[in-house]
Amino acid sequence: MNAPKVETQNNVPMRLAVLIGGDLVTLLLFTWVGRSSHALSSLDIAAGLATAAPFVISWFALAPLAGLFRAEVSQSWQKFVPRILLVWLIGGPLAGLLRALFLGRSIPEGIIPTFVLITMVVASLFMLLWRLGYSWWVNRRRSLAA
Repeated sequence: MNAPKVETQNNVPMRLAVLIGGDLVTLLLFTWVGRSSHALSSLDIAAGLATAAPFVISWFALAPLAGLFRAEVSQSWQKFVPRILLVWLIGGPLAGLLRALFLGRSIPEGIIPTFVLITMVVASLFMLLWRLGYSWWVNRRRSLAA
């Protein structure tokens, strides 16, 4: 019976950098796809970053609280899938609120429920795909090293 390998202090910064970078790229890709689906310019970097900001803020405010950057969670799909879904269940409405505030819209009239619902579903799918790929890669490397 193999004991699980303990993460060394040297691995922690690299793992966090990969997770944070991958999450950020995933959220930017989600935003780019969303803007493209609405026939908005995908070349306007400033507008794209402004569109992404509420989602990035929501994700990075909630994901650490859900433990999504801990090794034992990020490497186990059984642990991270429900947490990602929970984060977007809360983060979708939060992103909708932030987006309305950033656009100067009144609250709650400026929050479009359909937009929030679609955001919750699609952002969850994007993040799940990325994190499933990350988990597979890390676990494969670990099994090859054993």
